[in-house]
Order: sequence, then C-alpha cells, then structure tokens
Amino acid sequence: MVDTTARAGQSSTGAPISRVLPLALATFAAGTDDMVIAGVLPDIAADLRVSEANAGQLVTAFALTYGIGTPVVAVLTARYSRRGVLLGGLGAFVALNLLASLAPSYGALLALRVLAAVAAAAITPAALAMAATMAPDHRRGRYLGLVIGGLTVSLVAGVPLGTWIGGGHGWRATMLFVAGLGALAWSGALAVPRAPATGADTGPGGAAAEAATEGGAGLRGRLAPLRQRPVLGVLLMIVVAASGGMMQMTYVFPVLRAAGHGIGHDDVALTITLMGCAGAVAAWLGGRGADQWGPRPTVVAAELGHGAALLAVAVLAWVGDMPYAALAAAMMLVALFAWSLTPPLQMLLLSLAPRAGTEVLALQTSALFLGASLGGVLGGLLLAHGSAAAIPLAGGLLQFAGLALLPRRRGA
Repeated sequence: MVDTTARAGQSSTGAPISRVLPLALATFAAGTDDMVIAGVLPDIAADLRVSEANAGQLVTAFALTYGIGTPVVAVLTARYSRRGVLLGGLGAFVALNLLASLAPSYGALLALRVLAAVAAAAITPAALAMAATMAPDHRRGRYLGLVIGGLTVSLVAGVPLGTWIGGGHGWRATMLFVAGLGALAWSGALAVPRAPATGADTGPGGAAAEAATEGGAGLRGRLAPLRQRPVLGVLLMIVVAASGGMMQMTYVFPVLRAAGHGIGHDDVALTITLMGCAGAVAAWLGGRGADQWGPRPTVVAAELGHGAALLAVAVLAWVGDMPYAALAAAMMLVALFAWSLTPPLQMLLLSLAPRAGTEVLALQTSALFLGASLGGVLGGLLLAHGSAAAIPLAGGLLQFAGLALLPRRRGA
C-alpha cells in the first residue's frame, strides 16, 4: 500500500508526530464507516423494510469494494499528489455519508455504501504514504503505527459511539456522525505539511519512478506475490478465516439478541467496546508469541482458540437467555484470539516474500476485506434460512478449515 523505505531527498528530521494525528483521524473515520452498520442493523432493516440479512449486505458491499479497490485506486491515483488524493477522498467520503443519511431506499443506500468504500480506498493508502514521508528515518514505524491505529481505535470508540447515537436518534444520525468524522479529518488534513518532493508529487514522470519503487509495473507488480504458492496459501487462509470472524462481527446484534435477554443498543455498543479493548491487548500478545515461538505456531494457536471461542458463542446463542456477563466474556475471547492473528500473519507473509513487503501486506488487507464480504453474504444466508446460532457455528468451523491452507514450509 505504501513504500515505507527512505527516499532520496527525504528529511531526516521529519515533522512532529502530532502533525500526523489528522491522518489517524482519517483512517479512524474510514474504519468506523466500515463496521458501524453492525450496531444499527435492526434499525436500518425496519426503516427500509428489508430483512436483517439484507441489511447486513451493506457491510458486505463496503468490505468487498474496499478490499478490491485499495490496490486499484492506489495505482490509478499514483500520478497525483498524496495530499490531493487524501483531501479529495475525504471530501467525497463526507458527501457520500451525508447522502446516505438521506437515502430513501435500500438500493440507494447500498449504492452510496459502495461509493463511500471507493473513497475510503483512496484515503487509507494516501494517509499512510504521507505519514511515511513526514516521519524521521528512525521513527517511521511509530508514525505508520499511529495512522494504522486509527483503524483499530475505530472499533473501540467509533463503532460503539455510532451504535449509541443510532440507539438514541436513529441510524440516519449514525451516518451523520460518520460524515462529521470525515469533515473533521478533512479540516485537519489541510494543516498537514506538504510532503517533500517525491515521485508522488512531481508529476507523471516522478509517479512512474515511484510506481517502480512500490510495485514494478503498477497493478501487475502489486499482484506479483500471488505467483508464490506459499503466499497464496496464507492469503487464502486469511480469506477463509476472515469470512468466519467478520460474519460474527457483522451480525453481532442478532447473535447477542438470540443468546441473551433484552439485549439493546447499549449492550451491543458496550460489547463492541470490550471486544476492541481485548483486541488491542491481543495484538501485543500475537506479536510477542510470534517472536517467541515463530509466526506459524502462533497463527495455529490463535486460529484454534478463535474457532473454539466462536463455537462457545454458538452454544450460548443456541441455549439462549444467558446473562450478559457470560456473553461479554465469550465475545472478548473471540476478539482476543482473532486480533492476535494479525502480527504473526504479517511476519509469516514477510518471511515468505521478503522482497515484496509493501505488495504482500497490501494483499493481506485485500484478503481480509474480501473475507469480510464473503462472511457478510454467508451470514445473511444463515440468518435468513437458519438461526442466529448458526453464524458463530459456521464461523468457528471456518477457522479450523483455514488452518489446512497454511504453508508447511520449514522455518515459517
């Protein structure tokens, strides 16, 4: 998605890390827009007169477009200034979410979700590229981590807050909330210093040079790691595992409603917050485990735990009328194992394709969102023709199935 190596002419001092905060707010807004629908799913279904299964496809459409669109948009906008791409993407993002708050029908809202995902696909890589250029050489990881952290914090804060707003004022207010986040990010991005002259800012000639640095021949270069069977196996595993995990997240409201008694917006919002907090701890544990035991054993352990936790949620949903404390504990376990997967998976991919780090991590993001979109479709079918308990059951089984796709290369 972005080349994080130093470039000729880049300042060794860089900008203060506080100047990167608007970029983190931009990814926070994009991340909130992706999953905030999960917290207001019943409201949208009732207002637009569709089933909750169909309302869940609003998450599917966003995730699929974002996953496929990120590398494509990055190539199509390579000749333009990263700052210009970010401001343009944020402007479109705000406008589209404002229109979404006024959507008269399900079809109109679905189309607006797709277009908003295209805007988000422009925002994230542009923000990362700007952060990498602004950072001092010895602190680039921290700057990029702050921007990427916006996506993580969106689950802890943005999605629960959007759920609470939707519970009190309706789902259209939630869309206004997301548009407001985008507007704040756009205003802050105006103050972000212009990057030093690089390939992205010096016209078509410079863009061609940067494209060569970042992926050889544009989109073809970005897809090159797919020709390596071990890399392809890991990416397919991510698609399968993500489809099971994000299926549960997309339909968290009906699953919790089936498992507990009197579950409402406040309960769902609190549960998502607790899951986000558990996920933040899990990311550290996953990285520590990968360092100590190796990435592949850590991935296997996390997948087995994730699958078992989802099966436990399925049992709770099947039994029903469970106390909220039991539901919250089970969902936190789901998040703990699910989020611990990211660091070892990244390390595993980088070990399999050490010369294509930028490209392989971008493909990991695409695989994650492709899995999320497949999970939305499958979860909708299970909810429409089965029961809410079938969603975590299928999700758990998919975690076990994904393990069969992991490469068995020694040292991985």
